[in-house]
Amino acid sequence: MTYKAAEVYDALMIKAGTLAIGSPPLPIDVPEPDVVFTPPADGKYLSVTEFPNRPRWEGLSSGVLDQGLLQITVVWPKNAGLYAPKVVAGQVIAHFAKGTVMVSSGGVKVRIVNEPWIAPPITEGSEVRVPVTIPWQA
Repeated sequence: MTYKAAEVYDALMIKAGTLAIGSPPLPIDVPEPDVVFTPPADGKYLSVTEFPNRPRWEGLSSGVLDQGLLQITVVWPKNAGLYAPKVVAGQVIAHFAKGTVMVSSGGVKVRIVNEPWIAPPITEGSEVRVPVTIPWQA
């Protein structure tokens, strides 16, 4: 039997891996400790981070409910404006719309339980980061 947290991660990363925004599609930096990500020369890419929360006991019929947040950050070059990265953030939201169901390779279902939202931009060095937060339950 596979640990449920691993299956939840798998379902989230499968869905994140299907993001195809732009032409060519923006590269995606996924949180794999043994995979080195090199940002593209144009400085435009997506970065994925999982924030699992403490499981919640729902009751005898439902059992334990896993929950958390997936954050996909649109990374853009500084001084290029906010319109384009916010358009990309909107496409991320559409990809992970409320009610979206994802299934891991082991059969665990993960559902987007609320509308994702765009956080205020964060400027770091030569880039601007626009986080999109996606709430999920499994």
